[in-house]
Amino acid sequence: MKKWLNYIKLFWYFAANWNPVLAGFILWHEVSGEKKYGITTSEPVELSKLTISNGNIKQSSRYEAVNYFILEALLSRLRTITNETSFTDLGCGKGRAMAVAAHYGFTKIKGVDFAKEVCSVAEHHLQNLPTQFPEMEYELHCQNVLEYEIDPSESVFFLFNPFSDEIISRFLEKVNISTAQYPRTIYFLYASPKHVETFFEFEYEPVYRKRKLKWLDGVILKKEKKM
Repeated sequence: MKKWLNYIKLFWYFAANWNPVLAGFILWHEVSGEKKYGITTSEPVELSKLTISNGNIKQSSRYEAVNYFILEALLSRLRTITNETSFTDLGCGKGRAMAVAAHYGFTKIKGVDFAKEVCSVAEHHLQNLPTQFPEMEYELHCQNVLEYEIDPSESVFFLFNPFSDEIISRFLEKVNISTAQYPRTIYFLYASPKHVETFFEFEYEPVYRKRKLKWLDGVILKKEKKM
């Protein structure tokens, strides 16, 4: 019953702020997606209700899961572009994108979030996936994304507007340092790309963009390895 009450709230949130057609489209994908992947990630959570680990709330967004339609579209297209096996979700929340990434063949999956409670939910959702995908390994890092140490094996990052353009810019600087030491091509899957211009400043190029019903939007950005 609680799950369906949350779905109703979600519908009215999107209907009131955008329109009923978009709300219905998102709700249909929420219900089918949660069932398909066996997770419960739909309910938004305000930052004021979370225990924050050394983060700037003013430059961050509340927990709200990326819609399944855009997430699956980005992952599907990325699989036609690269065979990379790493996937790192910046602002992973309850682990939706991480869980779905496992179904698209990613085997080294990481999530970073500064809120203790949602990290615990993500752990719950992910802990049984290695049984279904024996080659899969996952890590959760409950910390400020700017304190996260980028591993040389990481080449695919995902984000759904979790923080401000300033934080994105500072993280991209960290990526530049990593690729200078360990040259490799980097991909960003960016859902609802409010600050996409920041990536252009760091010489990323869009290689795919998916839009639906005007408001749903996602882009894959690529920066080639420098020899």
